[in-house]
Amino acid sequence: MQYNEGNSNAAGNAWHALESLEAVQRLGSNQESGLSEEEAQKRLVEFGKNRLEKKSSTGMLKILLNQFSSFLVWLLIAAAIISFFIGDEAKIDAIVIVAIIILNAVLGFRQEFKAEKAMEALQKLASTKATVIRNGKEHSIDSSELVPGDIVILREGDKVPADARIISSVNLKADESALSGESNPVEKHPEKLSAGTQVADRKNIVFANTTIVYGRGKAIVAETGMKTEFGKISWLIKAIEKEKTPLEKNIDAFGKKLGIAVIAICIVIFVAGIFSGNELKLMFFTAVSLSVAAVPEGLTAVVTITLALGMKIMAGKNALMRKMSAVETLGSTSVICSDKTGTLTKNELTVEKIFCNGKLFDVSGSGFNAEGKIFFEKKEARLEKEKELELLLQNSALCNNASFYENDSTGDPTEIALLATAKKAGIEKKELEKQFEFLSEKPFDSQRKMMSVVFAGRENSTIVFCKGSVESLLEKSTKIFAQGKEKKLEKKEYENLIAKNNELAEKGYRVLGFAFKGLFSEEKSPRKRGEMENIESELVFLGMTAMIDAPRKEALDAIQLCQKAGIEVKMITGDHLLTAIAVAKQLGIMKEGGIAITGKDLEEMSEEELEQKIEKISVFARVNPEHKLAIVNALQKKGSVVAMTGDGINDAPALKKADIGVAMGITGTEVSKEAADMIVLDDNFATIVSAVREGRRVFANIRNFVKYLLGANAAEVLLILMAIIFAFVLGKPSWALPLAPVQLLFINLITDGLPAIALGNEPAGKELMQQQPRKKKTGVLDNAIPFIIVSGIVGAIVSLAAFAIGFSESEKTGMTMAFATIILFETILAFNCRSEKNAFQISPFGNKSLVLATIASLAALALATTIPQLQIALGTVSLAPTSWAIVIMLAMPSLIIPFLEKPLKSVNPKASEKSI
Repeated sequence: MQYNEGNSNAAGNAWHALESLEAVQRLGSNQESGLSEEEAQKRLVEFGKNRLEKKSSTGMLKILLNQFSSFLVWLLIAAAIISFFIGDEAKIDAIVIVAIIILNAVLGFRQEFKAEKAMEALQKLASTKATVIRNGKEHSIDSSELVPGDIVILREGDKVPADARIISSVNLKADESALSGESNPVEKHPEKLSAGTQVADRKNIVFANTTIVYGRGKAIVAETGMKTEFGKISWLIKAIEKEKTPLEKNIDAFGKKLGIAVIAICIVIFVAGIFSGNELKLMFFTAVSLSVAAVPEGLTAVVTITLALGMKIMAGKNALMRKMSAVETLGSTSVICSDKTGTLTKNELTVEKIFCNGKLFDVSGSGFNAEGKIFFEKKEARLEKEKELELLLQNSALCNNASFYENDSTGDPTEIALLATAKKAGIEKKELEKQFEFLSEKPFDSQRKMMSVVFAGRENSTIVFCKGSVESLLEKSTKIFAQGKEKKLEKKEYENLIAKNNELAEKGYRVLGFAFKGLFSEEKSPRKRGEMENIESELVFLGMTAMIDAPRKEALDAIQLCQKAGIEVKMITGDHLLTAIAVAKQLGIMKEGGIAITGKDLEEMSEEELEQKIEKISVFARVNPEHKLAIVNALQKKGSVVAMTGDGINDAPALKKADIGVAMGITGTEVSKEAADMIVLDDNFATIVSAVREGRRVFANIRNFVKYLLGANAAEVLLILMAIIFAFVLGKPSWALPLAPVQLLFINLITDGLPAIALGNEPAGKELMQQQPRKKKTGVLDNAIPFIIVSGIVGAIVSLAAFAIGFSESEKTGMTMAFATIILFETILAFNCRSEKNAFQISPFGNKSLVLATIASLAALALATTIPQLQIALGTVSLAPTSWAIVIMLAMPSLIIPFLEKPLKSVNPKASEKSI
């Protein structure tokens, strides 16, 4: 059947006014098998991608123009214009200044364009997924690939991918506050509505970008992209936030303060130079050039580039950062609160044991595979003789929302494992659904810890199937099914069942209980919505399954790495306490004397009591999402920086409250992903730890290149200042300018940009994950001030010494030697800024980017002092070998700056700049 666009338009897109079957027919689809892949691709070409029109990304021209937005760059341009008109000799200076401005802009443009492309790649990764039926099978696809006529499956926590007409629903409710402003969830159903029904009252339509908060359903996509209700009002998808981070803002503010201070110093230098007998024009250009050279105007840009490229690296390692500011916080993470299932474990659940009728059955096979059999005392179990086992397996297949296909199953891993086990005994969900008519469902929630479904059976009977925690089901059971009949659940039998549950849990099994209830009168059959309240009482307990979910090996390694790095790992799970303890011990989370508590224990504690004990508790079992919020609050009050994982819709408050909210990319609901700072694309704990390591690396590198830039620029400012002071004291006006204005600009060009960006790419050293987490308020200049002061003083002294030695031959020789010395000094200085270690403790070839930047800087220096045209432009001369030997010798103290700064650190061990 082909899609009839004419019919669609004739209906005025009033999908709510059509019967669901009619809507399916008009959209040329099939509610059971959906569209074929071939038809879906045709419609994708016809209707386009299912996405809203976004604001265009920062264009190339805008990025290029941004390179000229700095006040200091405009000051330099003004200087070039003035020099162009004041004389022929000054025109060379003007041309050199313009060339330097252009080259600097090209370098800045290249890096920022690269960072912009990295951010665009991250936005593509952050797109939402949709579960769709095509060719009769469920598939998870990118929501942008949806087309009109697609049949979508909606489950609790899903973000609705397009406007769709509901075909069937089970207690389906949607949060439409983002569209209508209505805060209460809206109940959804498939019944036809009148044509004049307003958008807010269309209960049989689910709208794009709203959220399913309860129940489940099936719907057919009616409108996509800009034709959805969201598209009509041009609301934009909010993916990765590109706000300025606190670090960027602080560095920006610091840069402005530094700029004002340097301009003030330059005014002083200008005035002092005039009084020392220098020309007005020369001192003007010197002051302007020095102000440009001294202020690291590219500092914020380099920080942004480093953060953006850090995010790209993390995405390559399956950690998608939704907020750039989270990269900063990651490095200071001191506690990781992690879910167990699928994050610390493989989430490849296999039912290994079944207990019912007093018998413990063994199940062969592994993973989501139907190959295997069920045995009792090493003999294959026969269902015709094991009615209790048969009923339990039927229960596990029908009280189940997963779909099982060989190598292509969808749904919750626990439910897939149950379907695989049932199939091992020859029980298939599709066949059972032909015998039982589905009536209603009461979905699982963390409070009840159970799920119930209602089916119509033979002879006007109704049966309720339940699954959930063994304790929850036993509390609501009055009978037990054994020896082919229902029997009263005696206290002793109750205790035996609890003991068996505990025995299996202690071995690390994930235990799930099953119960049922027969309803034999029409009055008791809850066939309508809203009649499910009383079905979970007076149940008949059937038995339990024991599933194994092996810990991830990489999680074990990652936990050991955390412990070396001073990061505490806490396990949070809805599983049985004994199961959680067993897995926690296997992973090394719970040591001897460690404490494990349940959600019930947590509820009985006061806030003060929890705050006192929180640091000693390693395992939280049988917890609700609400408990996670209390855990985060208690840890933050103790000063911890908390990373909290979550995948459910109710985890959103805890994820928002945590310093780093971590959502699961595979099992996580769209709501949890929206609330999170980071999405772990492979649901792996090791990925979280890898991201923390990367966060530490990024922050350390930012601190290192900021330290480098300020240390190098301090040397240039102090060199000019010292020279003017010496010229005034010694009465030698010609000593006042050891560097020409264009030389200062050239130094700024080759020693600021490339080395700083190279330091931002410094690989992570082993020591990064052997240090305690930094405090959240630690600034990038903490403990860096002694290094900056010593670098500035030593750099200025050795450069002035080079000038003085060369001046004895000629003024230009002195200026060239000072020029070469300060470039070489700053080049070596970069190697002392690679880590907390000094240059003697690490391989000089460990950072290939810095090696290349060094080669480029030295090549530029060689060209500047040997090529005649550049010598004329920069005012340099060729140096004799002995002069080069002196330059190299004078630059060498740069290697020992870390040793020279120690006396200052010992005087004030906490020497630091207050928080940037």
